[in-house]
Amino acid sequence: MMLASNLMLERTDHFQAELRRYLAETLHVDIDVRPYKRTRAFPAFIEHLYQFFEAEFGSWRCVFLVALTPGPSVAEIAKHVRLVRRETGGAVAFGTEALSARDRSRLIKEGVAFVVPGNQLYIPELAMDLRERFRAARQHAEEALSPAGQAVLFYHLLKRHDRPATPSRIADELGYSAMTIGRAFDDIVAHGLASSERDGKRRYIHFKLEGQKLFHAAERFLRTAVRSIKYVEGPSPGKELKLAGESALSELSDLARPRLATYAIVASKWKDFIGGQRRAARDKDDADYIVETWSYDPRALSDERTIDPLSLYVQFKDSPDERVASAAEAVLSEVKW
Repeated sequence: MMLASNLMLERTDHFQAELRRYLAETLHVDIDVRPYKRTRAFPAFIEHLYQFFEAEFGSWRCVFLVALTPGPSVAEIAKHVRLVRRETGGAVAFGTEALSARDRSRLIKEGVAFVVPGNQLYIPELAMDLRERFRAARQHAEEALSPAGQAVLFYHLLKRHDRPATPSRIADELGYSAMTIGRAFDDIVAHGLASSERDGKRRYIHFKLEGQKLFHAAERFLRTAVRSIKYVEGPSPGKELKLAGESALSELSDLARPRLATYAIVASKWKDFIGGQRRAARDKDDADYIVETWSYDPRALSDERTIDPLSLYVQFKDSPDERVASAAEAVLSEVKW
């Protein structure tokens, strides 16, 4: 009995892996498949007949019933699927390793979604969700990357780590939560710049191009990180903040140094920075220096005295001042891809 139980667990574990692989290959999206965590128990006879898995793709979720024995008939499967759907309130599908043509037709007639990994997928609710999602993705593809998405892209281009990128590792480096980096991954994938996959519980992102080719492919989706300009009176931040704006541009090119130094800080840290001996100046003439507040942390992308060259280029590449735009091009040309 113990041997049979162990064999059944091995079979369902194999089915889980095959289901994840098949959904990813068929739909060309990253779908997580895991044991279903019940908020409350199903009826005992259901628990004894099936192993339960949950697949998740964005906002779409589906519970899969995988028969532990060849026992249930099509009529019983249909009844059990409807029962579980009532309990979960979401999409439910029957999963099996093999299905005859006759049973397949009967399941469709009964309105039962099903999947046979490596062979067939019939989940009408998923098809409708995908149509909406891909329509939205096409519209989104012409929009800018999110600030977190742009930060992840620049981190990849500038840091050049050999290890595959995972949300938890990048989150520590960029100062975001792993959930935010996960959404940034989704954003980058939606823009066609990368694909993602899972290895167990870990998610990885794989860029389709590298170096300068990747940057130029992404360039139309990039926006300046600067959210606002602050004029400040008080002690200079020194090494506390990165040099930014035309100050950074003058450090990295032949552009003349501006009268007021400019620094950058992530917007969420601005209130911590200002205060004490520092205060907001009424205007530029009263200021001792300038601070740009950014949509992502400039310190995370640069180990130098200045902000990173990619953010600097994006900020000034379209400047109406030809000297500034040329300096931005010069900075980009010096990037070691």
